[in-house]
Order: sequence, then C-alpha cells, then structure tokens
Amino acid sequence: MEQNSYTYFIYGMCFMFYGMMALLFWHKRHERLPRFVMALMVIISLQCLKDIFFMSYYPLDNTRVWRIMTAVDMVAVPLYAFILMELCRPGMVSSKMIVLSMLPVTLLPALYIVTDIYAFYIMEVVWVAIYGTGYAVWTVFAIRRYNRLLHQQFSYEENIDLSWLKIILIFFFGILAMWISDSLHFNIDMERLYLLGSLLMWIFLSYFIYKHQSVISELRSSHTEEPQTEEEESLLAARIKILFDEQRVFLDPDLKLTDIASMTGSNRTYVSRFFNREQKISFFDFVNGYRVRFAIELLKTSDEKIEVIAEKSGFNSRQSFHRVFSKVTGLTPERFRTDNAGD
Repeated sequence: MEQNSYTYFIYGMCFMFYGMMALLFWHKRHERLPRFVMALMVIISLQCLKDIFFMSYYPLDNTRVWRIMTAVDMVAVPLYAFILMELCRPGMVSSKMIVLSMLPVTLLPALYIVTDIYAFYIMEVVWVAIYGTGYAVWTVFAIRRYNRLLHQQFSYEENIDLSWLKIILIFFFGILAMWISDSLHFNIDMERLYLLGSLLMWIFLSYFIYKHQSVISELRSSHTEEPQTEEEESLLAARIKILFDEQRVFLDPDLKLTDIASMTGSNRTYVSRFFNREQKISFFDFVNGYRVRFAIELLKTSDEKIEVIAEKSGFNSRQSFHRVFSKVTGLTPERFRTDNAGD
C-alpha cells in the first residue's frame, strides 16, 4: 500500500508540473516552439491522469493493461522530435512531417488494442526507439550548424545559443534507455525512476526553452541573384568601416547582421559575404573583436568594475564578456588588468 501511495504521489506531482508548464507556454503560443511545447505538456499531463485512473482499477502487474497504457503514451514521442527540430532548425517542421510522424504511433497502438497481437506492440517500441535515437543524434550535428549560423547573423549568444542542449541530450539518452527497458519488462521501480528522471529533465528544458528567443526571421535565407560590382563591394566595405570605427555600432549589445544591412542600405546576403569571404571571419567574431579591443582600453585606463566595463563594451552579460575576452586574449579580464596595472 505504501509503495502504491509513493507511485500515486509521483504521478500526481508530474501531472501538476506538466499542467503548469502547459499554462506557462500558453502565454507564448504565438510562436511555433512554445506551441509544440504546450501541446506536449498537455499530452503528458493527460497521460499522467490516465495512468492514475488505470492504476486505481487495475493491478500494476496486469501486463496487457500496462502495455496498452505504454502504447498510447508513445503518441508524445514525435512532439519531442518537433521541439528539437524547431530549436535547431526553425521552420523545418511541416504539416506533412507532422502527419507522417504521428501515423505509426497512432496506428500501431490501435492495432494492438484491437487485435491483442504482441508484434504490433513490439513494432511500436522499436519504431519509437529508432525514431527517438535518430533525432537525438541528428540534433547533435544540427546544434553545430545552428550555432555557426548564429555567429553569421548575431553579435551575441544570450537566449539564442543551444550549447545547453548538448547536456540535455546526454540525459535524454539515459531516459530513453530506461523507457525502453520499462516498455519491454515492466518494473515499478524503473517506472518511478523514469518519471522522476523525465521530470528533472523537463524542469531544466522548460527553463531554457521559455527563455529561448525566436530567430527564425534572422536565419531565413535571403538570396539575391545580382552579383556585386567591385565598386559596390568597396562602397559597402567603406560604410561598414565607418559604422564600426567612427559610429561604434558594436557597442549595441543586440547588434545583428540585419541591422548592419539596414544601416548600410545593402542586402543581408552582401553584408554576410563581406564578413565571411572578405574578412574571413564570422559576424560574431568581427563584432566581438571590436568589443574586446574597446574593453582593453577601458581596463587599462579606468578602475571601473568588470561588470561596468562589460556593459560599456557592448556585452550582454559578464559571463559572455569573460568567455569572449578569454578566447581572444588568452586571459581573463581580471588577469589582464592585473598584468597591465603598471602600464
């Protein structure tokens, strides 16, 4: 009885958490990513409620009932993939992709419930395991591509970088392994561990996703067929030089490539080409190179706090300032100031 009470408590806790997350993301439902998260939170919350109901009327060792519950729960798996895709490649998820992804996890459990043929259940477990693993591996490579694109378009990383997702993916593989084991050989302790592990993962995941800012408009390609003349290229380079050397646009902490294109009266593709081909450097590194050089002068000539210098130099946060400054100079700002104190 005590064991059952413990299980009910975990399910109830999960139901309340996912329900609250659904309400939280409902307030950002105008964006695609929060809509996917909200839909998943609603589904998982209802699944917890469903499991509580079945546990109240059927013993936990009823294998068929447990398999039916698990088979129905798998409908949530494609939504995990949609969230990963929307994070790493905004706008990738299409209506056709949604239909094709949902078909196996709705058809196979229906066939198992109607026919009681165990093979349909195994087919669904195998399909979900391959599907989940495939998109998790895809995400590892997609994160690298995504971050490269960010560095071509943005001068900052706060709330748009996906480096945190790598840690979540490691945790995800452990959760997936527990789920596969629990699906094939039901064990109440494994079920509780799976629920608690998933809950812990979503606490962190929800925090980062809620803070994550949409970048779809910036990452959308902007092609132009007309090549630039040498005169146009020189004019663009001169305008960019004025913006950075004289107007110090790099001090804007939210500076984007589209801002430079607008200021120069040019096309985003031409501006991107200027940095990538002519300067052989990403927009992110170009802008932050200016910021670091500006910060170096402040560190040499003022006694202001590091946080103040970071803000004055165009960085969004002290953490970002430390990371970029250390990468460029090989020293932390504090160490640089100490080493140059007598200059």
